[in-house]
Amino acid sequence: MPFFLWLYQFRIWDIPLNAASLIGVFILQDFFYYWFHRASHNIHWLWASHIAHHSSERMNFTTAFRQSLTYPVSGMWLFWTPLILIGFAPSLVLVVVGVNLGFQFFVHTRVINKLGVIERVFNTPSHHRVHRARNPQYIDRNFAGVLIIWDKMFGTFVEERDDIDIDYGIPKPIQSWNPFVATFHQWRTMLSLAFTRQPTPLKTRLAYLFGPPAIADTAGEKTQ
Repeated sequence: MPFFLWLYQFRIWDIPLNAASLIGVFILQDFFYYWFHRASHNIHWLWASHIAHHSSERMNFTTAFRQSLTYPVSGMWLFWTPLILIGFAPSLVLVVVGVNLGFQFFVHTRVINKLGVIERVFNTPSHHRVHRARNPQYIDRNFAGVLIIWDKMFGTFVEERDDIDIDYGIPKPIQSWNPFVATFHQWRTMLSLAFTRQPTPLKTRLAYLFGPPAIADTAGEKTQ
């Protein structure tokens, strides 16, 4: 918040608080959340935080609370800076982020089936079950926060199939209930690769940090 308040002085417009601006900030924040979430599966630095959320092999409401302590380090907040620069008040942006994440709590369940026409526009438990799966057909799909339309627009949408039994978690389970292991194990893998003492080109070191998570496969470790 201190950074957002400082950044707010460089805003392009002064956007008043009314019904139109509330709808606008809600849609824009959800759009930026989609790209944050998608980036978190494709940039190792972000995946090092996000993997903690995917490490659960269960799918229920408690799974939604499995969050990383390191999101401030990996830079989740960077994805909300365009909203501040556009001219939305920092306090409003944080409230909308909270509403978005609060909505997502309720999609972490296996007991709700498909919801008809709602599935066309909104993220639902069915859509999110696909996202949480480690089945090859489902990996890195359905990044939606509230609106599933972004996945449909940008080619990352997959519908849940009745003939596939979903297997939850990450392909390489962490085999630990320790929250610190869940939070930091991928950081250890990533940083050990990037800062190894062995002769390694700078380009490769940067790829370990900011390339796709599967870059660790080239070093003999499966991280995704």
